[in-house]
Amino acid sequence: MSGKLKPSLDCKNPFQDLKIASWDPLRRVQRSPCPLCGRSRKYYCYDCYVLVGVTRELIPTVALPVKIDIVKHKEEASGKSTSAHAKILSPDWVTIYQYPDMPKYDKTKTVLIYPKEGSLTVEELVASVKGSSSSSARSTPLKELERVVFIDSTWSQSRGMCIHDNLSDLVCVQLKDAVTCFWRTQWESKHYLATIEAVYYFVKEYHDHSSTQAYDGEYDNLLYYFAYQYNVVQGAISQREENMQRKRPAVEDTTEDKPSQARKHPKTAQ
Repeated sequence: MSGKLKPSLDCKNPFQDLKIASWDPLRRVQRSPCPLCGRSRKYYCYDCYVLVGVTRELIPTVALPVKIDIVKHKEEASGKSTSAHAKILSPDWVTIYQYPDMPKYDKTKTVLIYPKEGSLTVEELVASVKGSSSSSARSTPLKELERVVFIDSTWSQSRGMCIHDNLSDLVCVQLKDAVTCFWRTQWESKHYLATIEAVYYFVKEYHDHSSTQAYDGEYDNLLYYFAYQYNVVQGAISQREENMQRKRPAVEDTTEDKPSQARKHPKTAQ
């Protein structure tokens, strides 16, 4: 996605209740060459998917309940994409492909996260995989869930990508209630999420409907970089607004000091 930085209207301190690891290691990071490609990067290389300027033990690793594939459009700017967050934080569970180079998926074990007519909710997905006879169950070719595919592109590009032969037969699942906190303007619905937001909200909701254990922040660190960058951006916006206020000249109210401009007529002699 692309656009201008903007304050988030829907997300006031949206990450304050999440169990996210300390950002202190990120605050100490200096821009450095990527150890693989040599390009100047900060925090991580979004082309090579390796850490830069910080060691692995200082950054959280998130274990996921299923394998995640992200199919990234070749024209999607890597530096603005959040798909790298998923690969860096869950390296053993996440694979990123550049569209149209991707595997042929088994539709009995794989779903595509994409909102379209007929898409399942996550609750319906879990019921379908379990073979439940509840009202949430819908008939699908799914026998189990091994892999979940996400599309990383602009929304206009995604419409063409989802009809690719390798994706078009997959059962689609949509995330209905999540609201994006992405700081770049997009002109679609506020429910259209950044890639890392979509991954996070899916695995969290999947846990809620498939596990007997209450959710306890197991996947919150998927938003480790996203939440940090969100706060950096919001801080920069607040600082810019304060600077503009200081530069704005004060307007003096001199109404009471000005002499009356009304012309005074002498009284008519009687």
